[in-house]
Amino acid sequence: MSQNGCGTVKAVLYARCSTDEARQDVEVQLTELRRFAQAFGWSTDEVQEYVSAFKKDGQPQLRAILEAIRRQQYQVFVCHSLDRFSRRSPHEVNAMIERLVHRDGCRFISLVDRIDSADEISWHITRHVMQWMANRYSLMLSEKIQAGIRHKRERGEYRGGRPKKVVDADRLKALLLKRNGLGWRRLAERYNQDLPPRDQVSFSLLRRVAKQLQFNGHQPTNGAVSITPATS
Repeated sequence: MSQNGCGTVKAVLYARCSTDEARQDVEVQLTELRRFAQAFGWSTDEVQEYVSAFKKDGQPQLRAILEAIRRQQYQVFVCHSLDRFSRRSPHEVNAMIERLVHRDGCRFISLVDRIDSADEISWHITRHVMQWMANRYSLMLSEKIQAGIRHKRERGEYRGGRPKKVVDADRLKALLLKRNGLGWRRLAERYNQDLPPRDQVSFSLLRRVAKQLQFNGHQPTNGAVSITPATS
């Protein structure tokens, strides 16, 4: 049932993580978002991306959603929390949300923060507090990371960059030979099974390595392939 009592509400569920490494997965967010939308009987589309939320043009999927909302394709936007929506300044985030709600007539919901543009208290009071807290947390986290790098440099321990992830080509080949139609996420789960956290890899990394080694009809290089994950 729609907000005005007739028709079906079309909602878009947006989930974001900074990286696509094994320790992060938007599926955790989407599980809660689906459950929430199903409780209202909304028709939904799901959008996910693995990018930083600091840069102005760093969320192409979100930009596409906002354009679709401007074209009246969705009546509700649901994200897991404000810091999943964006980590830019409170002023910028507020301007984005204000346009979404007041210009484009879309209901905005941040699930964990309990912010709902249909609720006056959460919209006019809670929202601004949570925006400031999300931005402050991000700034403090960045400061801690930079301080840690400085200390390591002072001790001569910092080598720069992110640690390389190593994919065992033979292990991956064995999985692909028994793929049975499994998607890359399920393949990654099987690859990571029984491996220590430091050796686990993301589904996107497995996919890149498989393309690089051309498993389909070609013999891969024996041993391991190391790839440095892209900076988030």
